[in-house]
Amino acid sequence: MGCKVILIRHGLTYWNARKMMQGQVNIPLNDVGVRQARGLARQISPFPLDVCYASPLGRSLKTAQLALEDRNIPIIKDERLIEHGYGLLESTSYRRTPWFRLTSQAYNYECRPERYRAPIGGETFEDVYARARSFIDEVLLPEAERHEGILVAGHGGVNCAIMGCLFDIPLKDFWSVKQANCGYTVIDVDNGTPAIEYSTPVGVNAR
Repeated sequence: MGCKVILIRHGLTYWNARKMMQGQVNIPLNDVGVRQARGLARQISPFPLDVCYASPLGRSLKTAQLALEDRNIPIIKDERLIEHGYGLLESTSYRRTPWFRLTSQAYNYECRPERYRAPIGGETFEDVYARARSFIDEVLLPEAERHEGILVAGHGGVNCAIMGCLFDIPLKDFWSVKQANCGYTVIDVDNGTPAIEYSTPVGVNAR
């Protein structure tokens, strides 16, 4: 019998609502995000869970805490689950940022991630893949060998990287597995082999 890994994205924040680039800035959930996380708790309630690994950023950590509110489950913070770092672009709307407007990077970011070049202080998509691979190899797959269920609470970008590493998704298709706020994906890991059992459609938030 395999282990069920539930991969969740954090609930809505004010910056999500305003289409601002959060990256690694520690922005909390807004009221809608809190309600989404409580709705997520109901949706994942049928799954037995033994441990949770979460990004240390407050929006993901709080989502995990609310989703596990009625369970006595340890939540372990892991820096590798932090969001894609956008460097100087954090706290801005990239569509209004001159660096994006005057180069092809806005298009690359959304449509050609393999060609994206990070701004000063930011990470490339390859950097995020490397973090995700380290987490999978050193934590997720070994833990799946000894647990029935694992919750992983991350972010839009890093969760895409985790899925990309697990299922050999090429970098050009990075965003093909993007989750909505409080979206979740159920992955069955049996003898180290992952398979997707269910994923909330893009654009469908937890209620």
